[in-house]
Amino acid sequence: MSRRVPEFAVITGVFLGISVLVSGLLLGWSLYATVVVGALVSYPFVGFGIVRDDDPAATIRPRWLLAAGSVVAAAGAFGVLLDDPSPRGVLFAILVAAALGAPAAGYATRYGADVNPLSPRTTVLVGAMAGVVLVVAGVLVGTPYVGVGAGVAIGLGAALYGTARGVTFDRRTKRLAAAGGGVLGVGIVAVGVVRGGPLGEWLLVGTATALVPSLYAALTVDRVGAAGRRS
Repeated sequence: MSRRVPEFAVITGVFLGISVLVSGLLLGWSLYATVVVGALVSYPFVGFGIVRDDDPAATIRPRWLLAAGSVVAAAGAFGVLLDDPSPRGVLFAILVAAALGAPAAGYATRYGADVNPLSPRTTVLVGAMAGVVLVVAGVLVGTPYVGVGAGVAIGLGAALYGTARGVTFDRRTKRLAAAGGGVLGVGIVAVGVVRGGPLGEWLLVGTATALVPSLYAALTVDRVGAAGRRS
C-alpha cells in the first residue's frame, strides 16, 4: 500500500491540473490565470509523490517532467505577454516562467536529465550575466521588484545547477562575488535616489540584490569539515 501512495499523489496532481485547465477554458479565464492556478493545484501533489517515493526517477522520468514543466512555464509566460506585451510584461513573463519551471528543472537536475547543451561552468556564467541584465532592466523600465525577482531566480538557479554538476568556487571567488553584489545593490539604490519615488522600494531591491551571492555561499557551504570536527 505504501508503494502506491506516491504514484497516487502524482496521478491526483495531474488530474487536478487537467481539471483546472478544462475549467479555465469553460469559464473563460485568461491563459496566465489558468496556468498559474493549475500549477498551484497540481505541483504540491506531484512534489509529495516525488518526496515519498523511494525511486522517483523510476516513477516519473526526469526528462518527461522537465518537458512538462517547460510547457507549463512557456504557457504561463505566453499568457502574460498576451495581456501585457510591454517591456514590463516581458520581465514579468520571464519571472513567471522561472517560477513555474524551477521545480521541474530542479527535479531533472537532481535525477540526472542531462539535456543542457552548455557546460556547467558556462551555465553558471550565462545565468549570472542574465541575472544582472534582468535586475538592471527592471530598474530601467520602472519595475525593480520584478527585475530583481527574475534576476535572482535565473542567476541563483544557474549557480545552484552548476554546484549540483560539480562546479566549485573557492572562498576568494565567493568573497569577490559578494563584493560585486554589494556594489550592484548600492548602484540600484543610487539610481533610485536620482530618479526619486519611494526610497524604501529601491532599498529593498538593492539589499536583496546584494545578499544573493551571500545566499548562494550559505546554500553551498562545505559541511564536511564541520561534520568531521563534530565527530
